[in-house]
Parts: sequence; structure tokens; C-alpha cells
Amino acid sequence: MTVNLRSKMFLEFEKKEILEQAKGYAFDYLNSTRERSPFPSAEAIINLKNFEEPFPKSTGDSKNILEHLNRYGADATVASTGGRYFGFVNGGVLPVSIAARWLADVWDQNSALYVMSPLASKLEEVCESWLKELFGLPDRFVAGFLSGSSMAILCGIAAGRYRIFKNLGWDINTQGFYGAPEIRIVAGRQAHGAVAKAIALLGFGIDRIEWVDTDSQGRILLSELPDLDENTILILQAGHVSFGSFDDFESICVKARSAKSWVHIDGAFGLWAGASAKLKHLTKGFDGGNSFSLDAHKTLNTPYDNGIVLCDDSEALAQAMQTSGSYLVHSENRDGMTYTPEMSRRSRGIELWAAMKYLGRDGIDELVYGLHQRAVQMSEELKSFDFEIVNEVVFNQILVICDSDKVTNKIIKNIQSSGECWAGGAIWDGKAVIRISICSWATTEEDISRSARAFVAARSKALSA
Repeated sequence: MTVNLRSKMFLEFEKKEILEQAKGYAFDYLNSTRERSPFPSAEAIINLKNFEEPFPKSTGDSKNILEHLNRYGADATVASTGGRYFGFVNGGVLPVSIAARWLADVWDQNSALYVMSPLASKLEEVCESWLKELFGLPDRFVAGFLSGSSMAILCGIAAGRYRIFKNLGWDINTQGFYGAPEIRIVAGRQAHGAVAKAIALLGFGIDRIEWVDTDSQGRILLSELPDLDENTILILQAGHVSFGSFDDFESICVKARSAKSWVHIDGAFGLWAGASAKLKHLTKGFDGGNSFSLDAHKTLNTPYDNGIVLCDDSEALAQAMQTSGSYLVHSENRDGMTYTPEMSRRSRGIELWAAMKYLGRDGIDELVYGLHQRAVQMSEELKSFDFEIVNEVVFNQILVICDSDKVTNKIIKNIQSSGECWAGGAIWDGKAVIRISICSWATTEEDISRSARAFVAARSKALSA
């Protein structure tokens, strides 16, 4: 790097003008979020072509680059931080958590090892302790902080794979799969796609999954559960991605534990129901599992990149995530890479810590139960307008069905183009449905009423076409 270029960048940090510029753009965006269309306009999408250019040869101007990014980027974003985006379980973002992330980004800490960042190590340690307290888990549980729940699922199943093979006298890390004993994978037919993805990545093969039939809400039928044994990894679900339903953990985990099976519970957004006094009945018996995957951004409303795996077998998780290198400096303190696939990774625990410290137990309860309240409100208002709700609204998911697939799909299209709110589609019992996910702290009662009226307008437009 030339002296001139290095000096230029030092000067930019010293003057801080581009950071102030970015702050101004961010504040402008936040000020418009409440009334911003949940999805970009056609014009904003077309304007993305302004990013298509030859790779620059020479060094650019930071101010111009930020101005270009804001001019053509801001309006092409999905306003998931507002209160009327219901398309996916994207969550919102807490002000304190995004502020903590800004600060953490400036610190630019690597949370792989304690010696790389004592701060990141300590805050992960604190978050792990708070999570165990929040969910009432025994002290033997450990936490890994990951990019999202998909990686958390992979880690939980990998830990189960290691432990079962180890109990059978097989070291999967050194011996691999060739000639290995067979491990069974049992899961409900309505398991999330991320479960199948993790099973494929771990080498088990999707075709080897023993699928268990489910009821009309996507819950595993206990009567259809096959005999389990010590060679089995059983995957359960806390919060079906469409129905919002929860498996019967109390009954199933007792059966699995007696068979010495490994139980992983996919609780990306739903496991947080266990932190609400009025909803924790949904997760009753979940502590009979061995590992859990959840996502703080989905329900706790941290920024993205906040997946969590919780595991009751620290050795199994650490060995499944094993790393080596003579240059690595381990210590008696927490080394974050011990429980994650990544080595170098950003200090995502900082904004998780900020969110948990800000909300506290009572605030988390209020946030989680509030999402349920808004979902119930949406369900009731839509029913009052003669929409049919096909799922039991036990948490934050709502499925709406209309007269025919053709009408349903037209309504979805009209809603998405309305600028009032945004919802997606799904398939239920072979029929098209509208899928609504309530997952942002910013969603108010008025947001729900306004969105319900948008559904009515979308239906009128669909039926008159």
C-alpha cells in the first residue's frame, strides 16, 4: 500500500467526516421507516442498475461512494425494521442493539480466542449464563454464537453425531464415515428446510431420514413415532415456520431419553416463547432435549448474525467443532471458537449482550408476548372481515386461505404491491395460503389494523379483476 493511500485513510478516520455522513444517512432512514413502503418500488429496483459498472482501477472517493450507496441503495431496501413487514420471520431491531453493533463494528473484534478480544470472550460468557437462567437450563449447558439458526442446527446435530459415534467406539473426526456404524435420523415431516440442509451437509443423506407423520398443525404425532434407540438423533420443532406450532416435548423427550437418543430442538423463533410467563407452556418439557438452535434476530430483535446453539454436552460440541493449529493461543478463559465452526468471526455477542441487558427478563417477556398479542389481533381482525384462518394462532404465525388458489395468489400479489404491508405465500394441505409472521417490536395495534384493511382492499381488487 502506498504512503499516500495509507495517509488518506488515516486522515479519514481522524476527520471522521465519512462516519458523520453515514450517520446522517442512517438517521434519515430511521426517520422515514414508519411510513416507508415495506417493499421497494419498481423505480427503486430499476435504479439498482446504477451499481452495475466496470471494476474501478483507481482509488475512489469515500464521500462519493457513500452518497452513491445511499442514493440508490436506501430505497431498494426491505423495511423490515418498520411495523408492517410480515413476509418472513425477519424480526425488527432494538435501538440499543443496533447502536451496540455500530460501536462493535468500529472496535472490529475477533471473537475466536480470548487473547484476540477479552471483551468478546467475557460478553459471550455473560450471554451464555443469562440464556441458561432465562430458559431455566442446568449449568452444564454451553452456548455457541453463530451466524444464524441454520448453523446452530448443524452444530447441534453435529454434536449429537459425535456423541453417538463416540459411545459406539468410533471417532468420526479421524475415521470418517467409511465403515462407520449407522446412525438413525428421525424428524417430523414438517421439519424446517434448514434441518434437511444440515443433515445433507453432515453427510447423513436426506433419503435416510425416517420421517414421522404430523397432525394438521405440523406437530409430530406421538403415536407415529418409531421405536428409538441409542443410535438415534431425533429432531423436534419449537415454532413451525408456517403454523407456529410446537411439538409435544414433554411426552416425546421422556420417550427419547429413556431410549438414550440424542434430541435436537429447532427453536429458531419459537423457543423464545419459553421466556414468556404466558407462553412458556408451549415449551414445557423442552429441557429434556440435548441441544437447541435459536436465533436472537428473529424474536429478540437483535441485528442479523445472532444465531445460538445451546448444548448439554460441552465435550461433544467442542469435539464436533474441533480446530487445531500451533499458532492458536488457548487460555483458561472462554475461547469462542471452541463451540462454533468458524475460527475468525465478528463479535456478535456484543449486540446480543446489549439487547439482553436492556430488556431484562421482564422486557423479553413483554416483547415475546407482545408479538403473540399482535398475531391474535391480526387473526381476529381478518376473521371479522370474513377471511378464514386455518391454523391455531399459538404464537406469532397466521395462515389465511381464500376461495381458491387463484384468488389467494392474486391477493398475495396485490398485498405485496400495495405499499401498505407485505406478506408471503405458502402451501397448506395442498392449497395456497397467505403466510403472516409477526416478529417486530415496532408493530403496533394500528399497524395491524392498517394491514388488515390492506388485505380487504387486496381481496376486493382480486375479485373485481
